[in-house]
Amino acid sequence: MVVYKINPVEMIVMFVDDDAISNEINQMLLRKLYPNIEVIIKNSVDKALDYLKDSTSENPNKIFLDINLPVKNGWDFLIEFKDLNLSGIDLYMLTSALDLLNADVRTKYPEVKGFVEKPLYDYKLDEILNC
Repeated sequence: MVVYKINPVEMIVMFVDDDAISNEINQMLLRKLYPNIEVIIKNSVDKALDYLKDSTSENPNKIFLDINLPVKNGWDFLIEFKDLNLSGIDLYMLTSALDLLNADVRTKYPEVKGFVEKPLYDYKLDEILNC
């Protein structure tokens, strides 16, 4: 397996997904390909927002956010995330139905840098983490 090189800057990546298996696979993939990246896993919108609101926590550089979450979904997260006025965080929406997302939805949420189809692959991670 190839170990990818990212920018020498320390990076923190957060996954917000209620699927424990996806979280474990994504965490293992990231740690294998990018051993210096810190991975944060939150299984709900509220837990992710609580982490981001905590002034003692270091904010992630990238957030991979599942659209379909119970109680509050990815769109609910985006609404509350805007109110936090955080900068320097790139958001990527995780979905298993990429073709269902139309341009109207994409333009409504400009803070979202992209939509990523599940499952994550090494080439897609490399593209996202190195931009």
